[in-house]
Amino acid sequence: MTENGVVSRRRLAVVLGDLLVVLAAYTTAYLLRFDFAWEGYYSAVFIKTTPAVMLSYLMASYYFGLNRGLRHYASFGDILNVAKAAACAGMFQAAFIMFITQGRFPRSILLMAPMLTLGGVAMVHACVRYAKEFWQGRGTSDLPVRTAVIVGAGDLGELVYRQMRTEEDVNYRIVAFFDEDAEKWGMRLHGVQVAGGASKLAAFLGRTPVDEVVVAVSSARGQSVSAVAEALRELAKRPVIRIAPSLDEMLRSPSAGANPRKVQPADLLNRKEVRLDLARIARSIEGKTVLVTGAGGTIGGELCRQAIAYRPRTIVLIENHATALFYREKELREKMPSVTVVPVLGNVRDQNLLDRVFREHKPQVVFHAAAHKHVLQLESNVQEGVSNNTLGTYHLAAAADKHGVEVFLLISTDKAVRPSCVRGATKRAAEIVVTDFARRSKTRFVAVRFGNVLGSSGSVLKIFQEQIELGRPITITHPDVTRFFMTVEEAVGLVLQTGAMAKGGEVFVLKMGEPVRIMDMARNLILLSGLEPGRDVEIRITGLKTGEKMAEELVEDPAGEEQSEHPEIMVLRSENGRVENLAEKVLELELASRGTDKALMMRRLSEFVPTFTADAAHGDFAEIGDL
Repeated sequence: MTENGVVSRRRLAVVLGDLLVVLAAYTTAYLLRFDFAWEGYYSAVFIKTTPAVMLSYLMASYYFGLNRGLRHYASFGDILNVAKAAACAGMFQAAFIMFITQGRFPRSILLMAPMLTLGGVAMVHACVRYAKEFWQGRGTSDLPVRTAVIVGAGDLGELVYRQMRTEEDVNYRIVAFFDEDAEKWGMRLHGVQVAGGASKLAAFLGRTPVDEVVVAVSSARGQSVSAVAEALRELAKRPVIRIAPSLDEMLRSPSAGANPRKVQPADLLNRKEVRLDLARIARSIEGKTVLVTGAGGTIGGELCRQAIAYRPRTIVLIENHATALFYREKELREKMPSVTVVPVLGNVRDQNLLDRVFREHKPQVVFHAAAHKHVLQLESNVQEGVSNNTLGTYHLAAAADKHGVEVFLLISTDKAVRPSCVRGATKRAAEIVVTDFARRSKTRFVAVRFGNVLGSSGSVLKIFQEQIELGRPITITHPDVTRFFMTVEEAVGLVLQTGAMAKGGEVFVLKMGEPVRIMDMARNLILLSGLEPGRDVEIRITGLKTGEKMAEELVEDPAGEEQSEHPEIMVLRSENGRVENLAEKVLELELASRGTDKALMMRRLSEFVPTFTADAAHGDFAEIGDL
């Protein structure tokens, strides 16, 4: 039997089953109305009207798609469609029967028959679903048993329960739910008790050992994960911790479904879901030519992925790493074949290249993400940092201004605020360049400033995860150091939002939430990996590196902040002062960047960025020597 044949058989079985329910409902309505005995007249009416009753329901069920549903996945929406079909069929039946009997027919039957049909079909749906789950349970009886608790008794927790109960390789036994909603305590979900909030988890696990704890919460996930880590701290034998993917994760990876996964650093962040004005972003990108620099990097790559989803006409990728450019082009072509992808291998410092690209492709929106980012690396490569991060921005901005780009958006960093490292100073200089162009150009030049992005190359939490997996000590510069964090998907979504909002001259600041203590993140990552800090994984304090701060800032003067049109985005309009003779200052930077005198380079950078606290970080320029 072919696959189509199997489907036809199933649909035929569904149709016949429903018709039997309709016949039984109509017959039962008669029996109830006439106390299980009716006269000859009504027997003749029953025989005459039964085909019309069944046909009317068959037509209504086809219209509402009931025959195409999978009964073992029946939901409230399916039952609602059954109700619609029963009501429509009932109205047709009433009109037909009253017409052929000229009103000589009990109206109670016309009311009872559709109601009994609804109840009968709903009961069949429930029985089919229960039978499927029952036989699945029997089928897993020979598989290894793993006990688990689920933290979160909401919609996501219920979805994860069903997903785990249908697991083909493991026979899961869910022994309890935990939820912070006190009204749910003592209640049951699928027959499993909600045993309390996270504060009760430690005591429960102490007396009831389990193999897994699954966190299934869609909001305040970081708080829930931290609470689970605290509950596990005193246990001699720790269960495996897994995380139920959020709706956003499921949409990005539909094949993974609601299967719980390993803990990731992002799960420790207590961030709210960010809502974007998708229609406004679409208007700013759809049908246009978009240029992304640094397209092979973490942020540049995510900018490409999200921007191409809004269907630009063309997306131009500038990247100086050939392999990264090759894979990014391949990824984007597969993701959206209808969009023209133009790979450009080159550097933003190459003015001839930029002029050719802007002349040929006429980009309307530019996202400038290309930059050197590793703090310690730039401390010993100052000229390269200035040349790429600052001068590259100047040349790209000049090309955008010359060729009439609509929007130019610079990706900046929290390290640009009162910068104490070369990276921060070069990015602040780039902000100053962009702000200056905004004052005299028709192009809307803006910058977006935010903190650390999880998942990027060199990210501290990614390094922690690698160190734990390899059994190496975790290295932390200082026990009290704090940082801002957000996921790359969230950051880039907000970057696109700022591009749609840009009027020109703004420095947008993304709200990063509360700063996170790195030591707490490290300890929780170790605990959630089933290990003991200090015993299984050593934590070493290495001391602050050159140019590194104890805590980062997002603005220099909070009084200068304004709330933008989006609740998660602030805007600064006056933090970067006017630069007299910008072209001359840039030329001085360029000449210094071509030389070997690092002290001169640092002095020129400090003159360009007055808030650069290089003296404290690097000592006297005249004696700086090799950094």
